[in-house]
Amino acid sequence: MNTSKRLHDTHISLAHGNGGRLMRELIEQIFAKHLKNDLLDTGTDAAVLPLDLTGGELLISTDGFTVEPLEFPGGDIGSLAIHGTVNDLAVSGARPLYLTLNAFIEEGLDIALLD
Repeated sequence: MNTSKRLHDTHISLAHGNGGRLMRELIEQIFAKHLKNDLLDTGTDAAVLPLDLTGGELLISTDGFTVEPLEFPGGDIGSLAIHGTVNDLAVSGARPLYLTLNAFIEEGLDIALLD
């Protein structure tokens, strides 16, 4: 499947991060298919998460990591991101229930690499 043709572009541009049509296409055609679940399939920019906060507190954390080169020996950027975020919550005494996703994507990156 040729991702570049579906998205009408071959490389990431600033327009892919401006909240418009190109960003929506990138999310729908690349990220959403890998993250599909009932909590995220709302058709909006937000997820509704079931929480019982009676007498409790909500802690939220997210980490961002960038690496160069894109593929590095012995590395796994996904594992690094998840473990970094979960560690931040754990040292605060929280029990991780959900994860957020931040995607720092450099302008000029080949879109096919994201798929």
